[in-house]
Amino acid sequence: MAESAQHTPEARARASAVASLAMREHSCEELRQKLLNKNHDAAVVEGLLADLVADNLLSDQRFAEAYWRLRSSRGYGPERIAKELQIKGVADHQIKQSRAAEDIDFMAVIAQVYEKKYRGKPCADLKEIAKRQGFLFRRGFGMDLIRTVMD
Repeated sequence: MAESAQHTPEARARASAVASLAMREHSCEELRQKLLNKNHDAAVVEGLLADLVADNLLSDQRFAEAYWRLRSSRGYGPERIAKELQIKGVADHQIKQSRAAEDIDFMAVIAQVYEKKYRGKPCADLKEIAKRQGFLFRRGFGMDLIRTVMD
């Protein structure tokens, strides 16, 4: 007895991929790992990813742009966001293009993060300054932005 069209490995993998993409954008690598973790055949997954990219349902560029908006709105800096995108398998040139496309004012982002955390309270000593700089650095802001907001 032949498998019906909706129960083929390709159809199951496509249904899973489309369901994931309906919830949010994914990078190609992220979706690949998700499908492989659900025990879909690697050859089926690779073919499906190529089809999804060709149909413009999957785009690392679109994912990266959405990711820049999301993470910066949550108070993260450019270095951290770029590193997270790298980990998610987005190419360096797409990371740079998507950052430029989004044109995020990270000076405003760091000022908001700093104000929310410290409420205008002055630094008591050098130890406190170092602690605050470390906090902002871990959030993904470079020393140039950190110096600007702390001066």
